[in-house]
Amino acid sequence: MGSKTRSGFSLLELIVVVLIVSLIGFLVFSEAIKQQQKVEVLDPTTLPKTFRKSFAKMGDIELFCIKKCKECYVAQEGQVTTYDGGIKFGENVEIYKLDRDNQLVQIDEWGRYKDEKISLRYTLYANGSTSKMIISNDSGIYYLPTYFGEATKVADLEEAKALWINEQYDLRDSGSYY
Repeated sequence: MGSKTRSGFSLLELIVVVLIVSLIGFLVFSEAIKQQQKVEVLDPTTLPKTFRKSFAKMGDIELFCIKKCKECYVAQEGQVTTYDGGIKFGENVEIYKLDRDNQLVQIDEWGRYKDEKISLRYTLYANGSTSKMIISNDSGIYYLPTYFGEATKVADLEEAKALWINEQYDLRDSGSYY
């Protein structure tokens, strides 16, 4: 009797290999999907970038916060939903804007929601531009430009005011924003 040589894999061995490869693929891709769906924490430095990334091409979207920026909501076309991501605006949040005379004005209230004062109102417009404001909290002062710029931490309110005034918008360039 001759010896029998074996060539190839048995069906059981192939099934085990396919299952192992499938399991590894599932674990790798499920982690990638979780990372992709992860909503970033909103703070003064990440607000413009995160908001643009999360709500791009969805029309005008407004973020507003109550309870001293501890609870935030997203509003679009009359629908209001709770913001799912983390919120880290810090303590003692103050919002400033410049008036027509280029004087800093602290905004104490932006209206009310659920019988609470709205302490922050930030809009992302359909063209990608955003509300312009200065946010001050215990960790610093931040200038948030309107036309696609990134939030900047500044030394004081005067530096933020200077950045605000220096941000120029030329009407001849308006077509490039749409």
